[in-house]
Amino acid sequence: MRVVITGFGIQSPLGCHWDEVQESIRTGQHRVGPIENFDTGGFPMTAAGEVRHNGQVVKTPGQVDRKVHFLDRALDQLLQRTQLGNRYEPDELLLNMGTGIDYLDSEGYFTRKEFTKPPGETIESHNQTGKAIRELACKYGIRGGCNTFVAACAASSQAIGFSYMLLKKGLAKAVVAGGSDSMTSHATYIGFYKLGAMAFTDEGATTCKPFDRCRNGTVLGEGAIAMALERAEDAPRDQVIMEVAGYGSTSDSFAITDPDPTADMLTRSVELALKDAGISPELIDCVHLHGTGTPKNAPVEYLALKRVFGDRVSELPVYSMKGQMGHLVGSCGAMELLGVAYSIRRQEVPHTVNFSERDPAAPLFVVKDKPLSIPIRYVLKLNASFGGHNTALVLKKPGV
Repeated sequence: MRVVITGFGIQSPLGCHWDEVQESIRTGQHRVGPIENFDTGGFPMTAAGEVRHNGQVVKTPGQVDRKVHFLDRALDQLLQRTQLGNRYEPDELLLNMGTGIDYLDSEGYFTRKEFTKPPGETIESHNQTGKAIRELACKYGIRGGCNTFVAACAASSQAIGFSYMLLKKGLAKAVVAGGSDSMTSHATYIGFYKLGAMAFTDEGATTCKPFDRCRNGTVLGEGAIAMALERAEDAPRDQVIMEVAGYGSTSDSFAITDPDPTADMLTRSVELALKDAGISPELIDCVHLHGTGTPKNAPVEYLALKRVFGDRVSELPVYSMKGQMGHLVGSCGAMELLGVAYSIRRQEVPHTVNFSERDPAAPLFVVKDKPLSIPIRYVLKLNASFGGHNTALVLKKPGV
């Protein structure tokens, strides 16, 4: 059974509407800048990709769980545009979302002296994201089930892959899937900084440099995307954006933070996705990589592609969105499918923002300076995360 994506609800650093996001991708506008939603005093790194509407950062009070706030808005936008609620019964709709760790309002925690409360007591400053997502499912009349995926940078890709499998096997009729996360809080910022994953210079929009020889770390971001996945036989033909053709998921079992340098399981996830799609590697026209801008990421992704595509890796165009909008962690895979949709719709591979010099340890064909126009039928999308999670999705142009 064929599975298609028929709509997006978007809250992102690149914009909050599909047309705005496409234009941001085409022009390579920098959407990473000084953080406006919490005091970064004392941090050596103060930039992030915050959600923007008409180019302006969206601001919320400190106690607001931004990943829930933006997911609410994304769901509302999606359901209005696709009219899923009118085309399916409530128990025929599922919600599968990738997300991040619970949000802590640090300022409110200390202002209200909640640290004096007995252990185990619920505190107002601790936002329980899973509970909030279930409440959103009820709010929007999604009664067929609600699943939350918390697998760091692979969370939303897992949510989409799982949704695709349910639909393909006839276990669901329609699924709202995607991800929502916000890394712009004290707790998450401190965590990533102490892990050494963040860029150690504060050059604003030019800090995160995926695949570049001089890359030195990632930049955090935030955003929510909800997308409609339906069986092709039920979907309105004029709403079909692209088809989900294959999915593969593996685990490194190597380290909590580092990718396995052998790339064994990342390679395996690609092989599984291609097998699921029923295609050979030669049919892949471009690859949208994870591309975090960290020193260890690029060589592993290169090695996986080299093992799957052989010598063709030198001419296979690749792309990463993270230099432009930051690393959205729990929602990055879903958000980066907007880049895939752009490629399929525009028949272009976008250029990777901030890339300038090829790394001999990862000699990828990174599109530079401006989009590359080529015929695009099949796109491979990779994500990999802390904990060793690897995902690969094959997307294809409608009608292929």
